[in-house]
Amino acid sequence: MKRAAVIALLTLCIRLPFLADGPGGWDDVDFALGMQQYDLAAMQPHFPGYPVYMFVAFLFGRFIENPFLALSAISALAAALVVFPLHRTVRAYSGLRTADAVALLWSVAPLSFVLGTQPLSDSFGTLLSVLLVASSARVLDARLDERRRAMALLMSGVWLGLLYGVRVSYLAFGAVPLWAGWMYGRETRRWSDVGFAVLCSVLVSFFWSYAMAINVGSVNGLLKLALAFTGGHFSDWGGTYTGGSLGERLVYWIFRQWFAAGLGTPWPGQHWISWGIGLLLILSIGGWRLARKRGEIRVSGRIRELGLLFMWVVPYGLWAFFAQNADKPRHILPLLIPLLWAVASGLLALRRSGPLMIGMLACCMFIVSWTQVDEQRRTASPMAQLADYAASHLPASAVVYTYEEERVMRYKYPALETVRLRKWEDFQTSILSRHLQAESVFMTENVLEGFGRPEIWRYVRERARFNGNPWLYPTYHEIVLYEVRPEQKEAWQRLMQN
Repeated sequence: MKRAAVIALLTLCIRLPFLADGPGGWDDVDFALGMQQYDLAAMQPHFPGYPVYMFVAFLFGRFIENPFLALSAISALAAALVVFPLHRTVRAYSGLRTADAVALLWSVAPLSFVLGTQPLSDSFGTLLSVLLVASSARVLDARLDERRRAMALLMSGVWLGLLYGVRVSYLAFGAVPLWAGWMYGRETRRWSDVGFAVLCSVLVSFFWSYAMAINVGSVNGLLKLALAFTGGHFSDWGGTYTGGSLGERLVYWIFRQWFAAGLGTPWPGQHWISWGIGLLLILSIGGWRLARKRGEIRVSGRIRELGLLFMWVVPYGLWAFFAQNADKPRHILPLLIPLLWAVASGLLALRRSGPLMIGMLACCMFIVSWTQVDEQRRTASPMAQLADYAASHLPASAVVYTYEEERVMRYKYPALETVRLRKWEDFQTSILSRHLQAESVFMTENVLEGFGRPEIWRYVRERARFNGNPWLYPTYHEIVLYEVRPEQKEAWQRLMQN
């Protein structure tokens, strides 16, 4: 445990200098607004409200005045605390040396590092998910007496209820305690303990759900808000990756998000040291092959433990692949630990050179991570750049039509005229009802692409372009602002009226 404490302290200390203290995107503005006035109907934050996460945010907000800095501090602390249940779980399965290696790699892995400095809920959600796995693993530990195992099962129910209060999209993690409870019940016949654990999970979920209903005004109002948000979120929002086939999406998801974003392997825009990470990853695969030849990989007799790992990775992995935005690697953060575990086990299978390889991998990962978070500290996000530009360079009569960029623009400069939309008919209605002249109309590239009308591009020209690191801002690392061409003013007016 002392080693885990040292690594946890290291994890926290290397993140503190890079904590984000300003708005970078839609979600963190939602959380910041929610800290000022929690209102689910006003999307402060958006559905489902993240009640457990926001409760912790309120506590941090009492000591840190800047809401973005407070939220980032939660992420850093959560990333550090993950080390303890991570270390215990890996040690129980693979021994102390592997546990130390996985904890060290977690502390410096690019995805863990970046999200551990941003004002988002993912690091805190990952902490609860790993606590859930760790307590479920204790349920399966036959060396413990039944009382301790029953208490671990009860805590699994509590962690699951709290996890759902951070993100409902963590629903698939329910497979972990279900497996542990089923195995425990079959072995001990103490099904009442399983029932109490389920009851705990239901009660915890009920408490935060009831609080959400009170905030909205009624249970019926909460259900209507849920349907309205999820319908728009999955059909009109997202900007998700649109590959030509399921196979292309899978390749992109694995190599871009799991390996490049998660571990720092080579990808366009990545630091050159990423080639070293790629080489060490190949060596890890070689280590697994050696371990297999030596007969060190045994499956028989470990069905319970391997089943738990399966329930940890596969159900949520399928959910993250099919139901989450494939452009956002942060959705796979809870699964980064099993990936690091596999890589560390492969390198340590090289025996004498294993610890050296782990050290080299940690150094390479830290370099990749440092370049990313250092850029986050020095430069504003593309959305923030757009807001600053609009406030200082556009005419007073300007109206900027945006998509998700609108949230940041309105937060930073409430006086700016911004309209969030996607449909061409809504765009026409807005311009005609406001009697806007062509020189007052500005649009982002996301809005223009959302119209699905290729002919509109001949009426506009690029006014400004804002860029950021794609590893920091996956879906909005480049934003282009357009204006109506001066020579197309009359034709533009006719287009709006048709």
